[in-house]
Amino acid sequence: YTRFRKDFLRKHVDFPRTQSPNNNQYCDVMMMRRGMSSSGRCKDLNTFVHTDPQNVVQVCRNQPDRAIRTTRQRFPVTVCKLIRRKPSCRYRGTQRNHRVQVGCLRGLPVHLNNTFP
Repeated sequence: YTRFRKDFLRKHVDFPRTQSPNNNQYCDVMMMRRGMSSSGRCKDLNTFVHTDPQNVVQVCRNQPDRAIRTTRQRFPVTVCKLIRRKPSCRYRGTQRNHRVQVGCLRGLPVHLNNTFP
Protein backbone atom coordinates (compact mmCIF):
# COMPACT_ATOMS: atom_id res chain seq x y z
CA TYR A 1 0.00 0.00 0.00
CA THR A 2 3.05 2.25 0.15
CA ARG A 3 3.01 1.85 -3.63
CA PHE A 4 -0.42 3.53 -3.75
CA ARG A 5 0.86 6.43 -1.69
CA LYS A 6 3.93 6.82 -3.91
CA ASP A 7 1.70 6.59 -6.96
CA PHE A 8 -0.58 9.32 -5.58
CA LEU A 9 2.41 11.59 -4.84
CA ARG A 10 3.92 10.92 -8.29
CA LYS A 11 0.67 11.78 -10.04
CA HIS A 12 -0.54 14.67 -7.94
CA VAL A 13 2.10 16.41 -5.79
CA ASP A 14 4.77 18.76 -7.14
CA PHE A 15 6.35 20.75 -4.32
CA PRO A 16 8.02 23.10 -4.67
CA ARG A 17 6.39 23.69 -8.06
CA THR A 18 8.69 22.86 -10.98
CA GLN A 19 9.78 26.04 -12.76
CA SER A 20 8.34 26.56 -16.23
CA PRO A 21 7.87 29.49 -18.66
CA ASN A 22 4.07 29.01 -18.66
CA ASN A 23 1.30 26.71 -17.41
CA ASN A 24 0.89 24.86 -20.71
CA GLN A 25 4.57 23.96 -20.91
CA TYR A 26 4.52 23.04 -17.23
CA CYS A 27 1.77 20.49 -17.96
CA ASP A 28 3.45 19.09 -21.09
CA VAL A 29 6.71 18.54 -19.19
CA MET A 30 5.23 17.25 -15.93
CA MET A 31 2.77 14.85 -17.54
CA MET A 32 5.64 13.29 -19.49
CA ARG A 33 8.09 13.35 -16.58
CA ARG A 34 5.58 11.70 -14.23
CA GLY A 35 4.68 9.01 -16.77
CA MET A 36 1.15 10.09 -17.68
CA SER A 37 1.80 10.96 -21.32
CA SER A 38 3.90 9.18 -23.92
CA SER A 39 3.59 8.64 -27.68
CA GLY A 40 -0.15 9.08 -28.17
CA ARG A 41 -1.11 7.65 -24.77
CA CYS A 42 -2.21 10.75 -22.92
CA LYS A 43 -4.10 11.07 -19.64
CA ASP A 44 -7.05 13.40 -20.32
CA LEU A 45 -6.97 15.34 -17.08
CA ASN A 46 -4.62 15.61 -14.13
CA THR A 47 -4.16 17.97 -11.20
CA PHE A 48 -0.86 18.76 -9.49
CA VAL A 49 -0.99 20.14 -5.94
CA HIS A 50 1.84 22.47 -4.92
CA THR A 51 2.15 22.00 -1.19
CA ASP A 52 4.13 19.89 1.23
CA PRO A 53 2.81 16.32 0.79
CA GLN A 54 2.07 16.21 4.55
CA ASN A 55 -0.66 18.83 4.05
CA VAL A 56 -2.55 16.45 1.78
CA VAL A 57 -1.61 13.23 3.59
CA GLN A 58 -2.87 14.46 6.97
CA VAL A 59 -6.47 14.88 5.71
CA CYS A 60 -6.70 11.06 5.59
CA ARG A 61 -5.25 10.44 9.05
CA ASN A 62 -7.57 8.22 11.15
CA GLN A 63 -10.16 8.08 8.36
CA PRO A 64 -12.01 4.92 7.35
CA ASP A 65 -11.05 3.17 4.10
CA ARG A 66 -12.66 4.71 1.01
CA ALA A 67 -13.48 7.92 2.89
CA ILE A 68 -13.56 11.02 0.70
CA ARG A 69 -12.08 14.01 2.54
CA THR A 70 -11.47 17.64 1.61
CA THR A 71 -8.70 19.86 2.96
CA ARG A 72 -9.77 22.94 4.93
CA GLN A 73 -6.88 24.92 3.50
CA ARG A 74 -6.60 26.03 -0.11
CA PHE A 75 -3.43 25.19 -1.99
CA PRO A 76 -2.01 26.29 -5.33
CA VAL A 77 -2.90 23.65 -7.92
CA THR A 78 -2.26 23.30 -11.63
CA VAL A 79 -4.97 21.56 -13.64
CA CYS A 80 -3.73 19.96 -16.87
CA LYS A 81 -6.33 19.30 -19.58
CA LEU A 82 -5.44 17.39 -22.73
CA ILE A 83 -5.91 19.51 -25.87
CA ARG A 84 -4.08 17.34 -28.46
CA ARG A 85 -2.94 13.71 -28.71
CA LYS A 86 -0.85 13.64 -31.89
CA PRO A 87 2.00 13.88 -32.73
CA SER A 88 2.57 14.24 -28.98
CA CYS A 89 0.40 14.97 -25.96
CA ARG A 90 -0.29 18.69 -25.44
CA TYR A 91 -1.98 20.19 -22.41
CA ARG A 92 -3.63 23.41 -21.34
CA GLY A 93 -2.57 24.31 -17.82
CA THR A 94 -4.66 26.40 -15.43
CA GLN A 95 -3.47 27.55 -12.03
CA ARG A 96 -5.95 27.78 -9.18
CA ASN A 97 -6.04 28.14 -5.44
CA HIS A 98 -8.26 25.28 -4.32
CA ARG A 99 -9.19 22.95 -1.52
CA VAL A 100 -8.27 19.39 -2.45
CA GLN A 101 -10.60 16.38 -2.15
CA VAL A 102 -8.98 12.95 -1.86
CA GLY A 103 -9.98 9.34 -1.41
CA CYS A 104 -8.32 7.62 1.55
CA LEU A 105 -7.11 4.09 2.11
CA ARG A 106 -5.33 2.90 5.27
CA GLY A 107 -4.99 6.48 6.44
CA LEU A 108 -3.32 7.73 3.23
CA PRO A 109 -4.58 9.52 0.11
CA VAL A 110 -4.73 7.16 -2.88
CA HIS A 111 -7.01 9.10 -5.24
CA LEU A 112 -7.41 12.78 -6.05
CA ASN A 113 -11.16 13.16 -6.41
CA ASN A 114 -11.64 16.86 -7.11
CA THR A 115 -10.59 20.40 -6.18
CA PHE A 116 -12.84 23.28 -5.10
CA PRO A 117 -12.48 27.05 -4.71
